[in-house]
Amino acid sequence: MSERAARTWLSSHHNVIPALETHHRQALQTLDDHSKTVADLAAVIALDPGMSISLYNEVNCRLQRSGKRAESVQAALSLLSDSAIADLVMQHKVLHETHPDALRRQAYHQLVSRSYHLLAQLDYFISLQGIGAVNEIRSAALLHNIGEFCACLFDYERYQQYQAKFLVNGIDANSSKTVFSFDFHELGRIYAEKSYLPALVTESLDENIPKGRKARLIQLAADVSHQAEVGWYHSSMQATEQVCAAYLNQSLEDFDKHLQQVAIGAARSCPFSDVLPAAVRLIMLPDLAKRAQSVNETRPKAASDGHEFDNRVKALLQTSRPTQAQLLELLLTHLHDELHLSRVVLMLLSPDKTKLGTRAGKGIDEHSPIRTLVIDISRENLLKTLLLKPQSIWIDSGSYPKFEAALPARFKAGFVHENFFLMSLHVAGKAVGMVFCDRAQAVSELDKITYLKFKSAIALTSKALTSLARQKQKTTP
Repeated sequence: MSERAARTWLSSHHNVIPALETHHRQALQTLDDHSKTVADLAAVIALDPGMSISLYNEVNCRLQRSGKRAESVQAALSLLSDSAIADLVMQHKVLHETHPDALRRQAYHQLVSRSYHLLAQLDYFISLQGIGAVNEIRSAALLHNIGEFCACLFDYERYQQYQAKFLVNGIDANSSKTVFSFDFHELGRIYAEKSYLPALVTESLDENIPKGRKARLIQLAADVSHQAEVGWYHSSMQATEQVCAAYLNQSLEDFDKHLQQVAIGAARSCPFSDVLPAAVRLIMLPDLAKRAQSVNETRPKAASDGHEFDNRVKALLQTSRPTQAQLLELLLTHLHDELHLSRVVLMLLSPDKTKLGTRAGKGIDEHSPIRTLVIDISRENLLKTLLLKPQSIWIDSGSYPKFEAALPARFKAGFVHENFFLMSLHVAGKAVGMVFCDRAQAVSELDKITYLKFKSAIALTSKALTSLARQKQKTTP
């Protein structure tokens, strides 16, 4: 339903993304300077969403019959003649010409400023991972927020409504759905398809954890930059930091300091004077802390931000004889009691890897068939796919019809719900089971913050179980 809404919206709003004045001017100057090379021009265009999209559309539209696609600005420019490059730049529409209203331009500047921050965090993550082909990943990352770019430029009144909700409620996977009836990432995937954008753009916009490391790094950098739009010290930013630190194998204690240093560097390189860079919110801490304290005093205690769970896992591993059962019990209790997931089920693989059976759970009725549920995964289905590597999925009522046929019949009959989290559990690189969570018996629905914490907790538990298994191998004669 939401995908159809996104396609309908895009069919009447699929206009050209204009170039930013500063980038367009630099591109023209580069063309006029005979000492500059195509690489110099690529460096300018690679920072401008509008010119990048027009370039991909022109080049990849021609390449589609061959099954090939230019995956970076540099690669696309190499396939055009000098005259074609000049025409593309000189004839490109510019923001102040297409959108004379200052508020809309300022909102778009703010979005591009976020992209500068995203690219800076991505560069930091790339340095930690030692990844090559930097041009390809940076070119895709620039366009990660393309759905939101379109909403801001072509439906500004509704975009203002979304912004108001975002500033109050913070990041949420479905926050744009309440205003637009679709998610911005969903819109972005459709736009990428129509505009022949690099495959890595589409992969990074997948609502699930992608297979490729490059796409995953773009997602993580995008989450950090998006969270920072409302601040650095709230629970959803902390959950995002935990996920990033776990994926990048970094110490959580120092990781946030590095993220903040990167944000400061990004703010210095941002060319727009009418935006509020993410780094500015770092120095707003005293006022925000006082405000948050006064608000929190009148609110019920919120769900754990994850640091307490992290500390408890570490403390358990340092005891004399920690066990797998203790770690798993700690995980299930955290998901149920602190993240307020009403049904939490741990399913483990049979020795022959053909069945998943319930081993433990929280919030399950004494007479529920879930307690004795055994699911056959010998045939191809969604559960078997999730077990191939550490990965998760959040299925809601909107996406359920797309996945229903891929879910085993026993799974659907046992849980009878269309809004849930699933994540595979791996130990030492091997799948051992899966965790199911939902809020079928709760008033509040599942949300992005809880999903991030859910993934972070299971990823941490997998690492702890792996550490425990390796310790036992060392002590076993």
